[in-house]
Order: sequence, then C-alpha cells, then structure tokens
Amino acid sequence: AATLGTEERQAMIRSMVEGLAGRLADEGGPPADWARLISSLGVLGEVEQARAIYAEARASFAGNDAALAEIAAAAASAGVLQ
Repeated sequence: AATLGTEERQAMIRSMVEGLAGRLADEGGPPADWARLISSLGVLGEVEQARAIYAEARASFAGNDAALAEIAAAAASAGVLQ
C-alpha cells in the first residue's frame, strides 16, 4: 500500500471497507468489527453511512453493554455522535 498513489490507496481502502460492510451484513461479526467499520467510514467522510451502521450495530448488540460501549466509542470518534 505504501507504493500506491493517493487515489489508488483510497480505492484500496474503500474496497476493504466495502468488503467488511458486506461481511457484517451477511454474517454479522464481533463488536470490534462493527467499530472498525464505523471508524473507517468516518475517516472516509461517510458519516451518514457510519450513522446507519451504528444504528444497525446498536440493534444487533442491544443488551450487551460492553459491546455497545465499544461501538459508541467508535461512533464518537467517527463524528456520528454529536
């Protein structure tokens, strides 16, 4: 990745984020993966999509306080919670 240009690097990152989003939508995953997706979307400036993923993750982990705290921390750092 270090040898890629800016546009190529962004495309690679977007591809990885889309892959993670697809896997979580299809199979679910641990809170850390949901948090990573929310954070990554925030870095990419996709705050609205991050907000939608955050809502989905909150529903998936309702009642699991530790998971919800991890996901909320990612949402806060992504600019979702303001």
